[in-house]
Amino acid sequence: MLRYDGAVTKAGLFLALVLMLASCDSNPPSWESLLSARIRQEYPAYTVTTAPGKLVVERPGRDSQAVNVDEIAAFCRRGPRDCEYAKDQMLITLR
Repeated sequence: MLRYDGAVTKAGLFLALVLMLASCDSNPPSWESLLSARIRQEYPAYTVTTAPGKLVVERPGRDSQAVNVDEIAAFCRRGPRDCEYAKDQMLITLR
């Protein structure tokens, strides 16, 4: 039997969100689509093009930059804390 002790963590909320999104469609979202959505959320002026294993981010007035999706996905498979760190680092490099 499961008990609720009142503690809600970011990891628990992240897992619940992922499970909800996965249940909406028979195919789970790809890492490319999840990361490109995160980039668009943080930097609405940027254009993100997806390709297998990478994203190409066009930044107004600056050079485009490639993002290695597999590298970030590897961190995300290790757990929510590592995943947040990898996504934060990705966003910092895209400034």
